[in-house]
Amino acid sequence: MKTNDIFEGAKRLFIEGKFRESAGAFTKAAAAGYDQKICYLDRGAAYLKLKETDNAIDDFNTAITLDDRSPRAYYYRGMAYAQKKDYGRSVEDFSKALELKPGEGSFLFARGASYLEMGKIDEAGEDIRNATNYLTAAVQGYADTIGDRTHLDKVLAILEGEKRQENFDINESEFETIKSMLEESVEAGTEA
Repeated sequence: MKTNDIFEGAKRLFIEGKFRESAGAFTKAAAAGYDQKICYLDRGAAYLKLKETDNAIDDFNTAITLDDRSPRAYYYRGMAYAQKKDYGRSVEDFSKALELKPGEGSFLFARGASYLEMGKIDEAGEDIRNATNYLTAAVQGYADTIGDRTHLDKVLAILEGEKRQENFDINESEFETIKSMLEESVEAGTEA
C-alpha cells in the first residue's frame, strides 16, 4: 500500500468519526514516510477528539518542533490547553497562531472564548467581535466571488434553518449587550 493511500485512509477514518482508528492509521502513515508534520497534526487532532489532551499536546509539540511557523499547530495545541482548562497557555498559543496568520476568525474566536473563561471580558468581547467581522468579510468575499447573493442567502438559510438578514454587522449597542451578557455569565460562574 502506498504512503499516500495510508494517509488518505487515516483521513477518511477521521471524517467518519473513527478517531481511535484514525490515530493508528496516522501513526502508520508517519512510519511509512508521509509528511511527519501533517501526520502529527492530524493524529493530535484525533487525540483531541478522543479527549486525550496530553497525547494531543505531545503531537502538537512535535509538529511545532518540525515547523515552528505552523499556525495550525499552535491553534490546535491551544485547543488542547483549553480542553484542559489551562486558559493562560491556550491564549498564548492562539496569540502565536494569530501572529503567524493575522485575522484568522477561528483563532480570534478561540482566544476570545479562553479570555472569557479567564474573566477577561473586554479582551473576550474584542476578540469575538473581531472574529465576527472577519467572518462577515469572508462571507461577503464569497458572495462577491460567486456574484450571487441569493445563493449565499440560501446557504446560510439551510445552515441556520431560516432566512438570514442582509446585514451581518454588529453595532456598538449590540456589542455592549453581548458584553453585558458575557459579564453576567462570568459573574454567575464565579458565584457557583
